[in-house]
Amino acid sequence: MWDLIAPIIAQIISILFILFMNPYAIVAIFIAILLAIFAVIFFGVEAVNLGKKLVLKTFYCPFRKMMVEALLRPSIFTFRKYDDVIRCSAFKGKVTCKKKCLDLPLLQT
Repeated sequence: MWDLIAPIIAQIISILFILFMNPYAIVAIFIAILLAIFAVIFFGVEAVNLGKKLVLKTFYCPFRKMMVEALLRPSIFTFRKYDDVIRCSAFKGKVTCKKKCLDLPLLQT
């Protein structure tokens, strides 16, 4: 039991020793923790709210060979500008194509 607890206590003592010897380390660690918390909150809020920010685009669909109006969901974590086609004027109801239009260069601008 002592073999498991001793290294943990030694690490805590060494961290406290470094903090008492260098008080500026406390400020640096505090700022780093605050920045990490801010980044997690910022990207979490962006990921949650991104689904509500839909974009309506009108473009020529080379696969259906017609002008379409599509409601697209923007992407934040992928290489594409848009993640999904929510609604498309080429379909009456659910979008049943393979959504290759997401890779078109005209949608990347």
